[in-house]
Amino acid sequence: MRFERLREEAIKEIVKVMPNIENEEQLKKELSFNGKEYKGDYETQRKKLLTFIDKGIQKRREEVLNKILEIEQADDFSGELVITIEWKKSYMWGSNPKAYTNFGFEGESIGGCGYCKTSTATAQALNSYLPLMKMLFKKEEQRIKNLEESKMTKEDKEKFLGRRAFIGYGSGYYALPKFEGGVGVSSHQSIVENLNLKWKNITSTSQTDVYLITK
Repeated sequence: MRFERLREEAIKEIVKVMPNIENEEQLKKELSFNGKEYKGDYETQRKKLLTFIDKGIQKRREEVLNKILEIEQADDFSGELVITIEWKKSYMWGSNPKAYTNFGFEGESIGGCGYCKTSTATAQALNSYLPLMKMLFKKEEQRIKNLEESKMTKEDKEKFLGRRAFIGYGSGYYALPKFEGGVGVSSHQSIVENLNLKWKNITSTSQTDVYLITK
């Protein structure tokens, strides 16, 4: 399956970062925002800055399109995905989780406090598994299609066809969906189950959490 609607939405999102510079005040603001300083008159600086930003846009466009293609070409979900979270003591943060999967993924050690570190770790693991991301992208492609074809009111579209309603809380805010960190493991479970997969909590101890995802 090709995710043409996702491609279109992603490109629209990337192109939006191109600023509309119409005067020197806007130019100074954009130069500061991009950490740039050019010599020359207003028009010379404006052209140089827009060239710099356009190169970034083209690079980002290529990266995003390659990512979509990679997920399109991924294998379909089969078998099982096992996520293992190992907790290790941290002098500064008490205990830090780190995610592993049965497909060789090893995440980062998650530090800090005041947010859900477990779901930050599971998000890394879930986003690493392309067959699962393929299902998530397919769901989003269907949501966009439904929006295009829907004759609902604007309010009902937001209520029933917004991403949070259609896929689940924690599925991202940008054009390409993903599993967000810090939203709680139950949110990830809800998204996975909304993809018609099964989520099972296998183990939960002070040192290890294990989650199993199957069809």
